[in-house]
Amino acid sequence: MDDIKQLKENNESMEAQAENKSSEKTAFEIDDSILSNREELEKVMEAVIYVEGSVPIGRLRTLFKCENSDIRNYIESINSKYRNAGSAIEILEVGDSIIMTIIPSTFGTLSAIYDKKRKKKISKAMLQTLSIIAYKQPLTKAEIDDIRQSDSGYHLRALMEDGFITWKGRKDYLDKRQTYGTTDKFLMHFGINSLDDLPKLRELKDLEFNKNE
Repeated sequence: MDDIKQLKENNESMEAQAENKSSEKTAFEIDDSILSNREELEKVMEAVIYVEGSVPIGRLRTLFKCENSDIRNYIESINSKYRNAGSAIEILEVGDSIIMTIIPSTFGTLSAIYDKKRKKKISKAMLQTLSIIAYKQPLTKAEIDDIRQSDSGYHLRALMEDGFITWKGRKDYLDKRQTYGTTDKFLMHFGINSLDDLPKLRELKDLEFNKNE
């Protein structure tokens, strides 16, 4: 009982710390003179996205005191300026975040410049593991292994290294096993904005899994 009580207290403490950090991060208020001037507002929003790289849309909503639809309009205006200037930069809404990235036409050249390692071809088993996580997340390694009827340790490590999946926390206080879920990189790679846009596949039980892969 003492162990359970300690676990709950630790969790409550972590949640309190997270709330404090969140409130500290959004406590600052942008001057009304900026919020009332669209050109200045877009400059500051662009700068925030540039500095943070990936910004939860909720944070932008709080900072700029506007709705999601307004943020999308501002982003489209900024992107329009990028396109008119022939810029290689664009801002995208991916999942619940707004990110600054590069236009697709530059991917090939940049990959050749910066990717020193030979690209690994994603195997059927790895793609199947990723599919299971995408459609069933969050879930543990044991649950993934149970669906595949094979050990997925290697594939999970590779997908983590490639940035397609990440930890999603534990299922409950007593379960020490971490769960897996997909990342914004996964959404970007497959050209979708959210998990709701995933194509409707057949039931996972109909997929053929090769235990030797």
